[in-house]
Amino acid sequence: MDMIDNMDNRKSANIGNDVILFDDFTNISTPIFNYPFKPDRLFMVFCTKGTGSGTINFKPYSLSAPFITIILPHQILHYEHISEDFAGYCLVVSNRFAPEMLPGIDRQLSMVTAITEKPYAQLDPESLPVVRKYFLMIKKIMTMTANPYRLEMIKHLTQMFFYMAYTYFPKHVETTVQTRQGLLTEQFTRLVRENFRHERETAFYAARLNLTPKYLSQAIKSATGKSASAWIEDFVILEAKALLKSTNMTVQQVGHELNFPSQSFFGKYFRRKTGMSPNEYKKM
Repeated sequence: MDMIDNMDNRKSANIGNDVILFDDFTNISTPIFNYPFKPDRLFMVFCTKGTGSGTINFKPYSLSAPFITIILPHQILHYEHISEDFAGYCLVVSNRFAPEMLPGIDRQLSMVTAITEKPYAQLDPESLPVVRKYFLMIKKIMTMTANPYRLEMIKHLTQMFFYMAYTYFPKHVETTVQTRQGLLTEQFTRLVRENFRHERETAFYAARLNLTPKYLSQAIKSATGKSASAWIEDFVILEAKALLKSTNMTVQQVGHELNFPSQSFFGKYFRRKTGMSPNEYKKM
């Protein structure tokens, strides 16, 4: 059962399983929010009240209303806290329909890169009514059940919204001058995000950064309080948890996806970090 199944009774409007709008976040503590998950859909969350914190694709965030978050398919989400007064809208688009809602491929690369790097934006007073109007229009169009062009209308409206969002997402990218240590940490974590499924040794990342493993580990620990190897393990375990909970993959398939030599080796690795076996975690 995935997130949509868990929140099915909270639907405000929908067009089949292609486009679904939720606007009920009361008592949102459902099992899906207790563990990392990896949706195969596009999510757009517009928060009008409350706070939220957690990680998106291994990057921590802590936000207060009003804000918008755009989660592209196959990113890992982990909500660590959602306030009791959280309110807003969540638009979910199927993986089949999502590509049609994005702008042309020749123009979207920089947009997708920007949203992937920082998939949320704090909204200013001028942006707030525009974003609110978009979600209200989407909801209105969905209720027009006799209109055969509902999907087309939503597609073009969402393309317009993405272009608009792109104008203020980059504005919120921090432009502070980074220290050498901060730059190294950013380079290291980017490398880990790109390679952790196949490379779990600190030596691999040190070589890519032209450093010794000892120096890299000490520098990362000094900057973050956690060693390089611990960061790598955290990436692996978070991905494993997401795959175990949000897909139909078996434990063996998850181990293979993460390049473990055997299910037994994967099980020992997972237990060492979590205190339970992959099967025990999957059945929670």
